[in-house]
Amino acid sequence: MTAAAHAIKAGAGKNNMKRLVTGTLVFVLLSLPAQAAERITGEQIQQVINATDAAAKNRDTAGIAAYLSDSFEKAIEFPYKKWMAKVRLDKDDYLVLIDEGWANAGEYDYQRDHTEIHIMPDGLSGLSHSTVTENMVQDGEKMTSRFREYATYALENGRPVITRVSGHTLLGDTTPQWQEE
Repeated sequence: MTAAAHAIKAGAGKNNMKRLVTGTLVFVLLSLPAQAAERITGEQIQQVINATDAAAKNRDTAGIAAYLSDSFEKAIEFPYKKWMAKVRLDKDDYLVLIDEGWANAGEYDYQRDHTEIHIMPDGLSGLSHSTVTENMVQDGEKMTSRFREYATYALENGRPVITRVSGHTLLGDTTPQWQEE
C-alpha cells in the first residue's frame, strides 16, 4: 500500500470514529429525558386509592380533588331506557357533581372491591380496575350504585394523581358466576 493509500485509510478511520462518537453522543442526549422521567409504582397508585376512598367515605370533596390531575376526566356509562348513555365530566364538573350528591344524601356508604393495579410497560403511568359500590338514602329511599371502574394514573409535578376514570354501571346481581366446562 502506498503512503497516499495509508493516509486516506487513516482519514477514513478518523471519520468513522467521529461518526461513532457523534452518534453515541446524540443517542445518549436524546435518551436522557426518558431515563430521567419519574416512574410510577403500584404502591403509589394504592396510596392514591386509599386516600380517595377515605375521602369518599368522609364525603370530603377537597380530599378527592387533591388526587385528580389538572386535566382529569370522568366518563360514565349507564343504562337509559333501552340504550347505554355516556357522560363525560371534567375535573370541576365532577367535583361539583359529587359535592351536590353528598349534600342531598342522608346515609352514605362507600366500598371498593376486586382491585387490580397494573403499571404500563414504560413505567410512566398505571391503571387500576375495581368495583365501587355506593349505598345511600335520598328522600327516604335507599339506593345502591355499583360501578366497574377503570382508572388511569400518572405523576404530575412528582405526585401520583388520577388522570382519567371511566367505567359502567353494573345492573342486577354482579357476582361473577363460574361455569364448569
